[in-house]
Amino acid sequence: MRQSAALLLDSQIRDWVVLPLLVLMIAAGLLRSSVGKYLRPPPKPIKAVNARAKSALLRSSRLRGGAGGYISGGKWEARRVAWSAREGHNNTADGWLRQESARADGENKLQKLNEEESSNGLDPALASALPPGMGDPSAMMDGMKGQMAAMVQNMVMMNGISHFFRGFVLVKVPFPLTKGFKQMFQRGLYDLTTLDTSYVSSVSWYFLVMFGLRAFFRLAMGQPLQEEVEGYEVQKELGVEHAGAGPAAQFDAPKALKAEADNLELMTSRSRRFNVDEAEKKLLGKRYPKKSRGQMGGGEDVLFGLSSGGGKGKVSASSKQKSS
Repeated sequence: MRQSAALLLDSQIRDWVVLPLLVLMIAAGLLRSSVGKYLRPPPKPIKAVNARAKSALLRSSRLRGGAGGYISGGKWEARRVAWSAREGHNNTADGWLRQESARADGENKLQKLNEEESSNGLDPALASALPPGMGDPSAMMDGMKGQMAAMVQNMVMMNGISHFFRGFVLVKVPFPLTKGFKQMFQRGLYDLTTLDTSYVSSVSWYFLVMFGLRAFFRLAMGQPLQEEVEGYEVQKELGVEHAGAGPAAQFDAPKALKAEADNLELMTSRSRRFNVDEAEKKLLGKRYPKKSRGQMGGGEDVLFGLSSGGGKGKVSASSKQKSS
């Protein structure tokens, strides 16, 4: 098979087509990100009941982890019982986590009644016709506005480049490619069937730069791309966390608090070490007094050389010897 001859690309193509297209793509990406911020709706506030439940779960998780070693074993056990106790067990009332679970359940029921009365601001017939879990269509439209703006921008730029730079051979990649890449690298050059696949047309250069600059924008702006953010918002409104994933699980505050109380109830302090209880021992080291049995203390522990009952017996015996 005869190899095609190498083409000598004019330097003016680099100066007046390649570099301007690169600068134009960077400016368009930055403009798209700025416009997307204005089109993006403000974040929805977290429900008060969910915020309160998540704060309680965070405190409980810290307690389950040993409270960072900042409290003693006795205080840890007291908090564990106070947070996870069951009503009627040892004549105690419900623990703090179980009270929060009941409170969250009541607030959710009240909020559900209010939402049913207002029907989320929709027509009752339209709200009843929506599939379960779909949510408010106006919320999905907020994310689709940004995607529509990006789509229109890409269509305008692609048509403009195809109109003004049709038939241009811009660059050549520094490695050989197979014929399968010809359609991707040489859009608009279908008449040049013998041209080497390594040469890139103007429209293909636009697509390569558009997809290649995503990492640059992520590094320059230090945040996810506007297209990714808008896509995640639409998927979240549709009940999908990521593409191909199952339905997103909603946060159930009463259920989470009850499960946390059950987990905390099953824990014990026997398998844990508390740094506060061992602080004196670490400070004194070998000088820390050890417990020993006194010879005349009747089996009582001696601490610092003194016993609770043995010392008095020794004094009385020595006084009797002196008096005799």
